[in-house]
Amino acid sequence: MRIFKFLFLSVLFVGLYSCSSSDDNGSAGSASISITPSTSTQIIGEPITFTVKTDADEDVTATSNITSGSTILQNATLNSYTVGNFVVKATYGGKSASVTVTFTDAPPTSIILLANSTNLSQGDKTTFTVKTNTGINITQSAVIKVDGNPITGGEFTSNVPGSFNAIATFENFTSETVTIVYNPAINFRKRVLIEDYTGTWCGYCPRVAQGIDLVMAQTEYAVPVAIHRGQDPYNFAGASVLESLIGLQGYPDARLNRLTAWAYPEPSNVSQVISYTEGTAPKLGLAMTANVSGGNVSLTVKTKFGKTMTGVKLVVYALENGLIYNQTNYTSYYGGGSTIVGFTHNHVLKATYTNILGDEIPSSESVYDNTYTKTYSFPVPTNVSNSANMEFVAFVVGADKKAINVRKAVSGDDQSFEIIE
Repeated sequence: MRIFKFLFLSVLFVGLYSCSSSDDNGSAGSASISITPSTSTQIIGEPITFTVKTDADEDVTATSNITSGSTILQNATLNSYTVGNFVVKATYGGKSASVTVTFTDAPPTSIILLANSTNLSQGDKTTFTVKTNTGINITQSAVIKVDGNPITGGEFTSNVPGSFNAIATFENFTSETVTIVYNPAINFRKRVLIEDYTGTWCGYCPRVAQGIDLVMAQTEYAVPVAIHRGQDPYNFAGASVLESLIGLQGYPDARLNRLTAWAYPEPSNVSQVISYTEGTAPKLGLAMTANVSGGNVSLTVKTKFGKTMTGVKLVVYALENGLIYNQTNYTSYYGGGSTIVGFTHNHVLKATYTNILGDEIPSSESVYDNTYTKTYSFPVPTNVSNSANMEFVAFVVGADKKAINVRKAVSGDDQSFEIIE
């Protein structure tokens, strides 16, 4: 009898493994599996059981590996005494599938559909969240439709203006309708920031200065900033963090909109800079009111958002023009010669009124059609030789640390936003 039983098991073992590969538990040819809970929501203390099937509708629950986190589920059953969402994963034959289930301390009586914003500009993303009235997040298990069309990942974007109605369903519950309004985006004049890392001691730096002169002769929409470094009467010590940001290797180094290298040789690549003032208009604009009087600076910077943005920061500089100092020169520009005597240094960075990497604009302020206003009042910086030659630069950087748009002003300016119809 024992011999017969051994032979039977041996034949069964060989039979099973002779028709399956090393990553197939016996369902040869199945392309996928699915895992289905007995219910997607359960009261804590009560079980949820799971069924695993192949794409051929073969029930393989008993031979599947079913886990929740690092816990292996026995008898394909999950029970929790903690409220929350749980991801349950099934693995079989080298294939896997997962499902999210929810344990709640009381059965829900309704569901609520929430949107991160209901007033946006075209192209913005709406993120939806679905919760039970008991506070359980069931977004992954709910079905969300916008104007009758299901969306995936709880996100929706419209590239055209209009109103859109969203609704969520979950089991036998239906949420109230949430209306999302997409407004036409507001476009602004596009300007380019040039940050020139330079020095009076730097013999090749006149090359970038010449490039800036050529740019300024072709467009009024470029905003240069000369950041002097090293053994220099205009050295701006606070620039080291910027040099780390761009990975500066030597001088000169010129960057467009903070991060993009202006291609060498700069005077031959003016078109690169000009291209940054053309093309798709930014959805953010700036306007400044500036006044320098009695040894004090009063500056108001307004930022208007043509679409909702996140992770944006404002940077404000104080510069000085018309500074006369000899410039070392290894180039043929400005008449050549090893020293340019009495060279005029313009757009020299003297102070920052924000963190040099930017002060965060609250997400509650960086929303469609809102104007964020900051006012600065400071004494004229002690390193400024002539306050009448001061100018101010404000720009906003995105979460990627690139400048989105920039504007400059001088004392007496009372600017309005440069909106493009």
